[in-house]
Amino acid sequence: MPKYFFNDNTKLIFIKNNSILIDNAGKKSKEKLSKDFYTNLYNMQMKNYIFSDKNSIFTKEQLKFLYKNNIIKELSPLTEKYKNTKFEKFQIYLENVFNDAKKEDYIKNNASKKILFIGAGGICTAMIDFFIATGFNNFGIVDFDLVELTNFNRQFKYKETDIGYYKVDKIKENLNNQYSGLIISTYNKKILSSKDLFQVVDDYKPNVIICAADTPAYLINKYIAEVCYKRNLPCIFGGVGQESGVVGPLLSTRSSLHNYLKKLDIILNNVEGIFPCRGSFGITNALISNYMARDVIFYLMGKKKKVKGLNKEYLIDFNRNRIYEKEKY
Repeated sequence: MPKYFFNDNTKLIFIKNNSILIDNAGKKSKEKLSKDFYTNLYNMQMKNYIFSDKNSIFTKEQLKFLYKNNIIKELSPLTEKYKNTKFEKFQIYLENVFNDAKKEDYIKNNASKKILFIGAGGICTAMIDFFIATGFNNFGIVDFDLVELTNFNRQFKYKETDIGYYKVDKIKENLNNQYSGLIISTYNKKILSSKDLFQVVDDYKPNVIICAADTPAYLINKYIAEVCYKRNLPCIFGGVGQESGVVGPLLSTRSSLHNYLKKLDIILNNVEGIFPCRGSFGITNALISNYMARDVIFYLMGKKKKVKGLNKEYLIDFNRNRIYEKEKY
């Protein structure tokens, strides 16, 4: 007996006279239903978004109507596979967004990818849960610093009892206490040159590098870009200011990495010193981190059209709540 789930892309508004307003991709229609059909549909939407028709909840004609109006979809084997797991709702999301998600097991594929964080501070700690929630479980984390109380406004993977201990040790411990099945490689190391980073990358062999560090300003970006250019790896950058933040670029080609390095060389040849913001707001830090995580997840899933920062930077204006394209590479 087939099973079904409700299509999140179609919104239903139930009207008291046994009518429904159907909104699918901006196309709206109003339909009058029988009292029984209306009641059963209302109750099924309220109780469970996954259902089978073994008890003849809907007639064949009613199921045909629901299909025709994109209100329901047939449950795929992958949705069955992830039912009652932490990935159940992500799989339903995927099937509502990507046509091939009924056959392509993106969650299983994600588990085979390795993500390297340079820095275990605000960006890393704000992002890593989103990767775990979408099936990624293999992480490399590079940092040399200690857990400090003054960073707790944006570094949410540490406890007060962790203060004074190395970040890489405590983030690994805390993540493993929170989640099962993680593979975490830590590197208690200060990156002072591309050579330092080559050692980490050649040992860990990541699929992507995330720059989650802001010092030394621009130099850390240069070291990462140089390594990614030589090893043909994608990488992503981001930064948070007081009034705005920058997401990207997610550099995916050697030409984009080359162009990015040229820009960094111009800056570094003309600037003696740049220092990051001293004050920070956890919410804006998390906002930039979330956009970065979204781009990396879609990139590693092969959905490049969904990657907003692919080979370009975009600026998020926190006050105006607007996004502006900044620079292409």
